[in-house]
Amino acid sequence: MNIARSLCVISGASSGIGKATALELAKRGARVVLVARREAELRQMAAQIRSAGGAAWAFPTDLSKPQEAVRLGEQVLGEQGTPDILIHSAGAGAWRFLDETPLEDLQHLMDTPYFAAAYLTRVFLPAMLKRDRGFILSVCSPASRLVWPGATGYVAARWALNGLTEALRADLYHSKVKVCAFFPGKISDSEYFIRNTDTENRIPRVGRFIPDITSRQAALGIVRAIELEARAMFVPWQLHIFDLLARVFPRIAEHLAWNTGARRKGP
Repeated sequence: MNIARSLCVISGASSGIGKATALELAKRGARVVLVARREAELRQMAAQIRSAGGAAWAFPTDLSKPQEAVRLGEQVLGEQGTPDILIHSAGAGAWRFLDETPLEDLQHLMDTPYFAAAYLTRVFLPAMLKRDRGFILSVCSPASRLVWPGATGYVAARWALNGLTEALRADLYHSKVKVCAFFPGKISDSEYFIRNTDTENRIPRVGRFIPDITSRQAALGIVRAIELEARAMFVPWQLHIFDLLARVFPRIAEHLAWNTGARRKGP
């Protein structure tokens, strides 16, 4: 798919993979619509892209609220037009065992990424289908392919997002709107691990065999996925190898993930 002059809507664009992806797409001539809750960061991002000669618009939006997603859709469709590319990069949530998780956090974990991606797709999909072209990419988690202990709500929400992505692919089989699931490894410069210091200790030790990547490396993988119109993309490549092994030898993969993952603390 040609990125130059395409209209790209990117959620979670104020930081991490979303921010890096917006910058890479803008460098390649895309017109980028930046979506996130943090208004100041979004407007700074849009100004940075425009100062470099690109086209960018900031839309501060809480995508966990359907009415805000509808407002965003109406405004973008009315002012910028139908998106060529949707990128779902919004995500949140600490890793906890289910009995450690406050009830209200379970709703929050589903709000982003699952409902944010579902609402954003729903508001733009009719226009994309009418034009019969486009590309929808979800930044999924390896946890939606093979679970590990100590992150129940997080893992379940990522399975929901991956399920949405796969279901969309089936829905759109007879159209020219393509769907991709993107799976990044651990992001070394992610704000997530800074905010959730205990999370890193819950990564299964077997994951140490998969190199960390930066947000920009993930963004370059997303660019490649768009250009190839890929169904799925894993970055780094070692993550793909592990995923393939897990498909062929699921019991061994489960044993490694479960036995090297988080364990409950004593009473």
